[in-house]
Amino acid sequence: MEACLSLTVPNNSLVRILKARNLMQKYTRSQNAADYMCYLMEEDEDACKKQFYLYIKNGITPDMMEEVYKKAHAAIRENPVYEKKPKKEVKKKRWNHPKMSLVQKKDLVAQKKASFLRAKEQAAES
Repeated sequence: MEACLSLTVPNNSLVRILKARNLMQKYTRSQNAADYMCYLMEEDEDACKKQFYLYIKNGITPDMMEEVYKKAHAAIRENPVYEKKPKKEVKKKRWNHPKMSLVQKKDLVAQKKASFLRAKEQAAES
């Protein structure tokens, strides 16, 4: 009698393991995001469009999310090696002026001094 009872009534730890497994599958297949997308579609259409813009752009509905993630997991299992993309050559924009050399600084001082002296001579003549 005890043997039959133990087979029909699952152990409490087994129930917890099964619940955790189901919960993990729900998250790995993005069912929680699909549920949230359905909720937002019913409650606030603008928030849904804002939150799930790329899904809507690619034509993915909440019903399709599980299949999309299953395909992605299958592709990863098929070829698990990560292939790095080549880095793009980006020229950084300088927002500040480059440092001036000593010769440039002396030349700038000489120009300002000459300008000041010319202005002083013109003021004296007038």
